[in-house]
Amino acid sequence: MARRIGSSLSRSSTLPTSTASKPKPPARASTLPAPTTATKPTATKPTATTPAVTATKPTATTPAANTATPPKHAGAPEGQPSYSPWSLNSGTDVSVSGGDNKLTAPAAAKQTMFIDKPATPYQKDTFGGGRLSGNMGSMQASTTSHSGGGVHHYSAQAEVQGPNASFDWQKSHAGRMGVSSAQVTGEANSFKAQAQAGVSADTGSHAYTAALTAKAETGVGVTASANHDFNRHVGGYVKGEAKAGASAYAEGVATLDPRTATAMVSGQVGAGATAGVYGTAGGHVGRVHGSVTAGAVAGASAQAGGKFGLENGFLKQSADVNTAMGVGTHVKSDVAVDLRHHIKPGIASGLRPGLGTAMGVPAPAIAIEPEKSGIEKLFAKAFGRE
Repeated sequence: MARRIGSSLSRSSTLPTSTASKPKPPARASTLPAPTTATKPTATKPTATTPAVTATKPTATTPAANTATPPKHAGAPEGQPSYSPWSLNSGTDVSVSGGDNKLTAPAAAKQTMFIDKPATPYQKDTFGGGRLSGNMGSMQASTTSHSGGGVHHYSAQAEVQGPNASFDWQKSHAGRMGVSSAQVTGEANSFKAQAQAGVSADTGSHAYTAALTAKAETGVGVTASANHDFNRHVGGYVKGEAKAGASAYAEGVATLDPRTATAMVSGQVGAGATAGVYGTAGGHVGRVHGSVTAGAVAGASAQAGGKFGLENGFLKQSADVNTAMGVGTHVKSDVAVDLRHHIKPGIASGLRPGLGTAMGVPAPAIAIEPEKSGIEKLFAKAFGRE
């Protein structure tokens, strides 16, 4: 088929989303991946990346979450439908958050690195087709300074990433009854900590801030799933997850803004831990995809904080201590109808790779653009993007 000229209509789903307000459950471990929309379980292979340096704070990237990708039929369209599933949560919110860096350096700020020890990746194939990845951790420490145009910024920041490891195993089998696959992944982060201290002043707007922050977190998780496609039109999968994490933080901030009669000092500390298990069952029949997820999460947390000073001309003083412990439930379901045009297997597995080789493109899948469905053509014509 001929490649169309001009941009093509977005392939994302147009299904409505539910925005009803629901109570929040205890948060999942912050160092682990968030739940994805209910399609067949997918993810990328683990990678260990050298930390990137930014003007505000150093970062150390951990190995990506391991969720193997099951075999895909040649005629299936690329990409996944985008929509928000219906969900219902209950239980006490025992999550804690805080300790993030408060000071952002100007774009022209000068950064001086004192310690820059990148992660050393390790990867090894294991018996049975599995793969073990990890690194011994990384460390960065730097200072940032800037003075000019009435803006003054001076800060020091550090980040430490402890040893971490991940495991990925996947097997697939094609037979008379279709294609089956199974996968098991695991991830463990020993700890991750960051801290920042500094001052920032803008003499033009008369805003002055000093901050000291720190936080640390850890987490582990295991995921197992099984997938079976009887053919291009009928398939299903099941997935189970178990996650646990803990975090702690402390922060103190002092702010002075004479124009708004504000001179405030505040501080807060907190710590919490959560653990949860989740199960998902889903599948597709023709163009209709759906899934149901159920889970339970338990946790405990404690936070304490206070502030004192002038705020917008009012003298304020406050202090509070919060503790929480509870068990929450999580239920999610979704249904989506795929309105995209599906390429026939003969074309997808034969003509497309052949044309890709002839055109010299790196990926055969992008050699020719898939033909649009009737719905897509209608929208493209209506918005003049055909």
